[in-house]
Amino acid sequence: MRTVSIAEAKNGLTELLYQVEQAQPVTVTRRGKPVAVLVAAAEYERLRAAAASAVDFGAWVQGWRGRLQEGFRGIGADELSRWQEF
Repeated sequence: MRTVSIAEAKNGLTELLYQVEQAQPVTVTRRGKPVAVLVAAAEYERLRAAAASAVDFGAWVQGWRGRLQEGFRGIGADELSRWQEF
């Protein structure tokens, strides 16, 4: 991944956007510290969808837990020990 300063990004934005379009993210720094990453719009949408799925997965887990029989305590240490033998 290419790294450029804010000044370099400002002066060469067109070139950086061509690189980003070719699936080559660019890190933008201020005084040597990362402040932003330029990514292609398609990659941004993919990341947004993945984040939304993670939230949905959390909701699914909560729903699953709510459907467990009352008193269910999960898997005990003895059961886990038996599984480790495989």
